[in-house]
Amino acid sequence: MEETEVKEITDPVIKKLIKKKVIDKDEKVLYSTTQKRWYRLIWPGWVIVTDVQVIFYTITWFGYHLDTYGYDFFHNISVRRGFFSSKLSFITRLGVANMRGLPHDAASEAMHAIGKGMRARSPVREEPLRREEGAV
Repeated sequence: MEETEVKEITDPVIKKLIKKKVIDKDEKVLYSTTQKRWYRLIWPGWVIVTDVQVIFYTITWFGYHLDTYGYDFFHNISVRRGFFSSKLSFITRLGVANMRGLPHDAASEAMHAIGKGMRARSPVREEPLRREEGAV
């Protein structure tokens, strides 16, 4: 069962990205997580998965670094889980994008959210792709 009520956004990073118009107001944020503190002590990075795009956001000394990837650019998604952290990486038309140092289950949860966003964008076909003539 899907929840139809709209939740108030409390994450300041998501509010900032909406204000900068990186995320549209009608986009749904499916999942967001940050890197572990031991991986990036001062400014951890964020992975934000919406129903339209995946965003890698990292604060730097004089601003921020922002990478957005629409679902049309994905070729392959992979998750690597270690003892203490996990890594999310995917191959796009533009190259390889990855975020290391995520909490242990965060990369697999982000991958499931990406799959949910991709399935929401593609229509479901009612007829099969191939029809067998001799099948009963």
